[in-house]
Amino acid sequence: MSHFRRVDPGQKSGLAYGLSMLLRPVVYRRRVLPAERKRAKEILEQYGHSSLAHLTLLPDKYYFFSDSGQSFAAYTLVGNVVVVLGDPIGPDGDIPRLIAQFKITCAKNDWHPVFYQVLPDYLPVYRDLGLKSLKIGEEAVVDIRNFSLAGSARKSLRWSVNRLLRQGYTTKLFPPPLTDDVLDQLKEVSEEWLKL
Repeated sequence: MSHFRRVDPGQKSGLAYGLSMLLRPVVYRRRVLPAERKRAKEILEQYGHSSLAHLTLLPDKYYFFSDSGQSFAAYTLVGNVVVVLGDPIGPDGDIPRLIAQFKITCAKNDWHPVFYQVLPDYLPVYRDLGLKSLKIGEEAVVDIRNFSLAGSARKSLRWSVNRLLRQGYTTKLFPPPLTDDVLDQLKEVSEEWLKL
């Protein structure tokens, strides 16, 4: 004997909604808590060594901390792609585990992780976790303690610098870690430049 029951149309839509909520990827929206930003800054001051490290404190970044709380990855979420700026920051021994934990979190949320502008130090870790490397370019590194504009090889650069000086431009070096005030000023300049 078959037993059928009529389903109310409202129940159908509720059931469909509930099922779609269970099966869809997690939508991850949150704010960075002041304590998280403070902790990231403390870790950065102790372990940050790349030229990108100070950019991890910009307001568009979220933080993923290792289980130990000693390291973090700074990232931005664009659709279902998570872009991590540089390598995670923290003690060397903590970073491989953080990368593995982050990849697991990404998989649970149906995110695709991208580590942008990483150093060669952790390439084997990324590869072991199934990530592929793609060389996009190289970062110019200048030893400013030994840099000089003297000589014929620097003639055109020297001319450009002198022209800027005549127009009233100056330069100032801000050693890391950068203050919040300096980061705010850099953000303002960057946003103005992006409007061009």
